[in-house]
Amino acid sequence: MKYWDVLAISINKLIFNIMKKTLLIGFLVLVFPVLAFADGGMIPWPPEVELDQSAQNAIIGWNGQEEVIILSIDLESSVSSTVLRIIPLPAEPSEIKEGSFESFENLADIMNEKLGRGEWKYLDEQETMAPGDEAGVEIVFQEQIGAHDITVAKVNDLDYFLNWVQDFAEGKGFGQKEVSSEFRQGVENYLKKDIKYFVFDIIETGNEKESVKPLIYRFESGYLYYPILISGISEISESTTELNLFLITEEEVNLDSFPYSYYSEAWFNDYTIELAEYELEQVSGDLADLFDQKVRITQAYIYSRLSDLENDMILFPSHLWNRSLTIGSRGKDVKALQQVLINDGFWRSEYEATGYFGPATRQALIRFQEEYRWDILEPFDLEKGTGYFGPQTQDYFKNISLSVAKREEEASFNRNLGLGMSGDDVKALQEILISEGVWESEVEATGYFGSITKSAVIRYQEKYASEILEPLGITNGTGFVGSSTRTHLEKR
Repeated sequence: MKYWDVLAISINKLIFNIMKKTLLIGFLVLVFPVLAFADGGMIPWPPEVELDQSAQNAIIGWNGQEEVIILSIDLESSVSSTVLRIIPLPAEPSEIKEGSFESFENLADIMNEKLGRGEWKYLDEQETMAPGDEAGVEIVFQEQIGAHDITVAKVNDLDYFLNWVQDFAEGKGFGQKEVSSEFRQGVENYLKKDIKYFVFDIIETGNEKESVKPLIYRFESGYLYYPILISGISEISESTTELNLFLITEEEVNLDSFPYSYYSEAWFNDYTIELAEYELEQVSGDLADLFDQKVRITQAYIYSRLSDLENDMILFPSHLWNRSLTIGSRGKDVKALQQVLINDGFWRSEYEATGYFGPATRQALIRFQEEYRWDILEPFDLEKGTGYFGPQTQDYFKNISLSVAKREEEASFNRNLGLGMSGDDVKALQEILISEGVWESEVEATGYFGSITKSAVIRYQEKYASEILEPLGITNGTGFVGSSTRTHLEKR
């Protein structure tokens, strides 16, 4: 079958499902008696219930700093039942609200029009817990939203959380259940990646297929994210699923190496189209709020056995990989590197992503380099990984990342900074000093300007002496962030 035939079938099937409002967000059914979860992992009750969940569909918008995910789900149950979905997120959601099917329908209309394929449209058609009550689990959100009973928990301790899940499920009428080893390993993987927020969504279902209104999740994120790993750790992991993601970004998403360890031939990039601001507004005002320019929408599609889905979608901005990293390096880029290594299965340490480049990071990077030796090592006639994040490894990471506009992540430096001062601008200064490799301390960015910060500022000033010090007629750094240093910081 030719590629365009496959493309036509894919879009035809998708549009039909959208127009029929049969969007199945592969939140997978788990078989009792063991408690296991999948992306939007589902626990049905009573246990003999059979739910039809054969595909996942989501609209995901990311602008480099903030993300919006619109999820819709249809449920088909053998009897009336209660279902608990679990969805991991990398940050506390700033907003959760009910969405509309029109987001999916309008997106389909716009894509059909741009692709000249409008004729395909109609073919074949408990108990509550207050925040802070528990050290191991913090409840940060509880609300009934339409048909959804939503609880968002921040996880601070793995064992405590696993016990809490059992108590939560029992308190919601699911009975006593045992947490599976797969679920434990999956949650541990999320915590190591610094993904600590879990959405619990309880839905009542009837004995016929019904559409549940979409939910919109909004949260801050330094990378484009969609949870996939948790789909592969359920008790029906030998089942197959269709995963349809619509990625809205400033630049086209290249699926050739995406996600990191999935074979490129497994993913289909059926098309990428451009949307103007007014067109994106027709899809969702929440998505439109993320962008101040035209965007591109890329379809990422895969049909796979669940057990083969071993990685989340984590795509960092390519400008993050702009310096060499080695033992002793620290900063946001080191933490991002660690998150990739953990997500990709190369991490062998009990430690989570810390932002400090130590022996565990070096060994994991060696394994990564040797896995992708043809791109990283062979150009230098090397067979063994070096554990050094140099130019060739940087280039590889840039190729499997997203090109987005670099926004002002740092605070504006509107005042001079010196010893004894504190604030967001001081913390932003410290983060820059860490990323520049001039921060020689185990202490992380605190927002307080002490002697450690002063020494790092001196090294920063002397590193860029020609731009900061020489115009002032001095050669040695002062450790005081005045107008010349502020100007240089804001140019970054």
